[in-house]
Amino acid sequence: MRSLLFCLALLLPASALADPIESQKIITAATGDWNGDGAIDLAMIVETEPGVAMDMRFFLRDKDHNFLKPAGIVQEQMYGEWNGYDRPGYEASYIEPELTALPNGSIKLYIPAIPIDGAKTDQTLTIAWRNGAFVVAGFAYDYHDYMKDNVASDCDYNLLTGKGKSSKMQPDGTSVHKVVSVKGKVVPFAEWDSGASFTDCGA
Repeated sequence: MRSLLFCLALLLPASALADPIESQKIITAATGDWNGDGAIDLAMIVETEPGVAMDMRFFLRDKDHNFLKPAGIVQEQMYGEWNGYDRPGYEASYIEPELTALPNGSIKLYIPAIPIDGAKTDQTLTIAWRNGAFVVAGFAYDYHDYMKDNVASDCDYNLLTGKGKSSKMQPDGTSVHKVVSVKGKVVPFAEWDSGASFTDCGA
């Protein structure tokens, strides 16, 4: 996988890489037609340094000149375990974000959580190109406390429409399901606030 990502990096022209990217720091990448112009675009997640949030970089293909041009860098929206690569004394990371291109041209961003005291909250964002910007079109989370019985909840809703659903496990093991219905909004990915999305879910 990393060798494929390295090849992707090599295919980018110098003009698309104003800031050099170490190939081993490319955690994941996805290609698809983000802006619906019929050309294949690129998104990638790049590690920065230990304890610092990862960057998500977007590239849109210039159809006239057939090259990928930078379309934005979003910082401080996702964390993961620092990957030491081949450096002595470091272990490989098993908690890293994942990117998937969706058939409709959107991007699925899965952000697994680092467990804290036996509990973890994994998040999934749907990122879409709208009116010249990448926005968060959908949000979902899955919370589970592995140290306690029947402590779990989840939510999945569309930020653009404000509609979705959530559920919360009860002490007896049953789940209460609710409809999420809030005001729809367009939130640029760079300005997205996870706390607001959890509030919309009723968490």
